[in-house]
Amino acid sequence: MGVDHRTPTLTVSDPRRLAVRSVGYCRSLEGSAALPRINRSLFDVAGRAVKQWDPRLWTLQQTDESAPANLSAIHSLSGTLLHTDSVDAGIQIGLPGLAAEGLLGWDARGTQQETLYDDLLRPVAVFEQGASQPRRCTERMTYGYPGQDNQDLNLYGQLIRHDDPAGTLLLVSFALAGENLVQDRRFILDAAPADWPELEADREFLLEPGDGAVSTWRVGPLGDVLEQVDARGNRQRQSLTLDGRLFGSQLQLAGQGDWLALVSDIRYDAFGQIEQEASGNGLRTTLTYSPEDGRLIQRHAVRVDQVLQHLLYDYDPMGNVLNIEDQAQPVRHFANQRIEPVSRFVYDSLYQLIEATGWEAGMANQGPESAGRNDPAAVSNYRQTYRYDEAGNLLELTHVGAQSHGRQMKAARYSNRCLLYRNGMPPTEEEIAVAFDARGNCLELDVGRFLAWDLRNQLSSVTPIERASGFNDSESYVYDGGGQRVRKLRTLQTGARTLAAEVRYLPGLKLHADSGTGEALQVIVAPGGLSSVQILHWEGPPPTGENDCYRYSVADHLGSVGLELAQDGRIISREHFYPFGETAYLVGEDAIEVSYKTVRYSGKERDATGFYYYGFRYYIPWLQRWVNPDPVGQVDGLNLFRMLRNCPLSYKDDSGGNSFQVTADNRFDVLNESETKAINEGSELVARGLDYFPAAARQKVNDAFAEGEFWLREATKELSSSTLSRSTKKLLEKIFGEDALAKEEDIDNLRTPLQQKLSDLSNYLRDLKENNGWRLGLAKFERGGITGRTAYNNTQSHNIWLSLELIENSHALRVASTLVHEAAHAMYLGEGQHVHDFWYLPEALPADATSEDIDTYPLLKLLMSEDVVSEGPVEERMNPHGRKAYEGIINVSLKQTGQSPATSPSERREAFVKNPRVRAAVIMRNADSYPGLLMNFRRKN
Repeated sequence: MGVDHRTPTLTVSDPRRLAVRSVGYCRSLEGSAALPRINRSLFDVAGRAVKQWDPRLWTLQQTDESAPANLSAIHSLSGTLLHTDSVDAGIQIGLPGLAAEGLLGWDARGTQQETLYDDLLRPVAVFEQGASQPRRCTERMTYGYPGQDNQDLNLYGQLIRHDDPAGTLLLVSFALAGENLVQDRRFILDAAPADWPELEADREFLLEPGDGAVSTWRVGPLGDVLEQVDARGNRQRQSLTLDGRLFGSQLQLAGQGDWLALVSDIRYDAFGQIEQEASGNGLRTTLTYSPEDGRLIQRHAVRVDQVLQHLLYDYDPMGNVLNIEDQAQPVRHFANQRIEPVSRFVYDSLYQLIEATGWEAGMANQGPESAGRNDPAAVSNYRQTYRYDEAGNLLELTHVGAQSHGRQMKAARYSNRCLLYRNGMPPTEEEIAVAFDARGNCLELDVGRFLAWDLRNQLSSVTPIERASGFNDSESYVYDGGGQRVRKLRTLQTGARTLAAEVRYLPGLKLHADSGTGEALQVIVAPGGLSSVQILHWEGPPPTGENDCYRYSVADHLGSVGLELAQDGRIISREHFYPFGETAYLVGEDAIEVSYKTVRYSGKERDATGFYYYGFRYYIPWLQRWVNPDPVGQVDGLNLFRMLRNCPLSYKDDSGGNSFQVTADNRFDVLNESETKAINEGSELVARGLDYFPAAARQKVNDAFAEGEFWLREATKELSSSTLSRSTKKLLEKIFGEDALAKEEDIDNLRTPLQQKLSDLSNYLRDLKENNGWRLGLAKFERGGITGRTAYNNTQSHNIWLSLELIENSHALRVASTLVHEAAHAMYLGEGQHVHDFWYLPEALPADATSEDIDTYPLLKLLMSEDVVSEGPVEERMNPHGRKAYEGIINVSLKQTGQSPATSPSERREAFVKNPRVRAAVIMRNADSYPGLLMNFRRKN
């Protein structure tokens, strides 16, 4: 009997099918009792979550009435989130406009942010003000207009100038499909926060003189990048397979005529997973996957006859990595130990890592600067154990081995903010409180190391040494308008001198400058299929006597760079990591060469602070925690500091916002309950996840996404106008009835909730496309005529299946109609908001439809909708669940207007036909009404 014996995950739902409680059972030792872990949610009458507790605070609340919920939320009457209070991230307040655009925002630090928009609801300026800082304009946006510059640049309607906290980004040219082709980044004169004047001429005084850093791209007809020229004139070009996947890449350094292949001959299996890749230095990497579940079981890298990497993976049934063996490494003997190149991992019943064994450096590891002096044979076995609290906070790490990595931490009583023990003593509540600001940003990591944050809760500087003179060493960071780091500055005090080192981040290029050494270095970054290549080009004399150093990264399944190879195949460095990212072993022949290694654990850059930069926040590997709360919210659970769900061998985070399982089952051996039911009823699942759709089907679905997003943009723009146009009013009358807009106040009564629904639908579609493509499935349904289906299951919530027949035989406009229909079903979880099928507006549109068919297709939907408005829905055609919901919506709407409930189909039909408020409530809860309405904005425009 293992630790997982009788430890199910239970979900408790209320009569509205809302999950009010989930219960897991935690067991770490075989034979011990399984302890319940209860997550609790409280919903309002509209089905919106207003309070959520994790197991720790829910248990604490039973004995401490002052214990708060992890997250509290307040919504507007239309369902917009207005106020959140998180024990980890503090208070955030947002005030939206009529089209759900963000107007004003406040947070617990006293920061206020205001966004201004033009008549088309495009942001044109962002103002920020801190509790002790003046109001500043931190961003200004300028858009192209008709007749501006050369029409071949395609600037109309595009963002062409963005003044942001880092400087100014000029977007000079666009492709027909909207991809940016030329951009010019100009940096601000210093790293101080900007206050952008309204006049462009006045903004020039805040910028460094000169033309800036110009990057250009050449794209294919589908938007794929084919060639890039960076700001120093280095060219990268890519070749693609027939279905648009990367096949190879080449580099031409500035001033050189020859192209060098960096990666080539990338081959994929039927599921889109890379099976083989050839690097430009002669390294050939092959990957083998399990035929049962698609998981990686072997990674083999060889150059000539030398095997440089041979990783073997073993998993449990849930995809948790149990063993990783590198057969390219020998069995070594050192200090009376036999050291095998094998790492083993043990998990509790919640799949948190609780024990790891492996190998580490046999002497104190001093980092990259000591790599050239380390003995490669000096290795040792280690064992680490991890103990967590009920919320997933690491409380104790016990390390047995040659290194000293053990530590203890304490969590705050009412939050997940944690500090290390100091001198064997736990921190007090007061010490934890002052170590974080009101938004959960860490202010003091340990004694003498201080962190500072900008108004957007982005790390702005780290002070490793604070001196009485006020002249401190520091590392500071500057971010662009999208929150991505574009500049890093490091200052060191040495006697009477201040030494400065700077890195500027540009597309495909990093520019290093060091005032102490006089070094000026270009690092050309060329991503490949399995790994990346960095080329180091010194603009002056190189430190090792050789310029244009090619460094090929050889990574593992997480992207962690274990090997760096030179162009001739020579090993530059070899690094091995503990499970949560600390360096366990690092060797290299030349300490200077090794010191230029920055891309390390999980393929991320490690700063001099020891932090890993992920994109939206920083990770502290020795604490196994993020340095501040998740900016995305509770997508990874209610503990906003926890890293990778405490399962670091199976999960990965690309941006610092949302983790995903890299060892997930990509095939069909484990089906959720809705998939099992569908298969038992005769359906066939062709593909799970948009990335695994056949190429032609994937392209048509992407076209459908673009079509649906266009409808929503046009509808939002029209509905946001202060005065509705005559054609828009006519369209709304066709969908909702002529009496729906009879009075002026009726317009806002209809428009406001409709705008909120369309905003939610737009957000869901965008997230589905960008982050949740795995929710899409391709199916052959059990009977003809079914074009799509939204299926709910307890583990994954909503999945959307599209008909293979629909995609193969229908026009993209028809596919977009189905996609929007199913997204309307899936966008809400709460029964109080769920969108049903009260009636359909069916109409086929074949793949070879004529332009006339395409133009009349939306009109046919409109005419059918008009018939429903005048005749009323037919209850006999509704499924039992939908009919019950229809009755409820009718009666709730009647009650709100002071009328008695309808008790029969005829009374409900009369209420629908004669009462515009009742009718609007029903239509907004009918899925097919959304594409019927939205595609007519396409026709109108």
